[in-house]
Formats: sequence, structure tokens, C-alpha cells
Amino acid sequence: MIGYRQGSAMGFLEFRKSNHLAIAGFLLPFASAAVKSLLILAGRDDPESLKNSIVYLILVPLILLAGLAASIRSIPLVDELGDKDYAYSGLTLNILSIFVYITSLIYFFSALSI
Repeated sequence: MIGYRQGSAMGFLEFRKSNHLAIAGFLLPFASAAVKSLLILAGRDDPESLKNSIVYLILVPLILLAGLAASIRSIPLVDELGDKDYAYSGLTLNILSIFVYITSLIYFFSALSI
């Protein structure tokens, strides 16, 4: 991020480090949604395809867990690096996305047993 240095007479620009973990934790739920959308588009003809199911059962939770881990690890860095909004909204998005994923798994496995 670019900001002005405090106490500077001329207002020189100073580059501040950003909280990369917070930003990654914020963006990873959107990446998992993109993977889910691509799987839906790829499996239009056969929605119960094993290939799509394996990717959905392995790749999507890995992305969500990586986002959750990044969000949790970014919270102690908020005081030093900032990006408090990204850290906490990423944590909220990851928890909500994991809840939706677990709900879809319940639906998926209940549909298989019928």
C-alpha cells in the first residue's frame, strides 16, 4: 500500500508492506467458488460424474482449508501490517463457505443413498 509518511514536510510516499496472508485468505473462497462453477459447467451432461465428484471432494476443501488457515494466521499480523478488513472478512467468508460445502456434502451423500 502507498501512504504518506507522518510528520513529513513534503509528504513523500512511503511503501507499506501488506498482509499477504489476509489477502490470500480473503480471495481463496472465491477461488473455490470458481472451481465449483467450472465443475458445474463441465458436468452439465453428466452431473454425477466420478471425475467431477473426486475433484469436488478433494480440491474444493483443500482450497477452503488453505483460506481458513491463511485467515487465521493473518490475524496476529494485523497490528503490524494492517489489512484488518481483509483478515476478518476472509475468516468470515471461509467459515461461511465451509458451512455451505458441508451442507452440499450432506445433500450429495443423501442423494446417493436414495
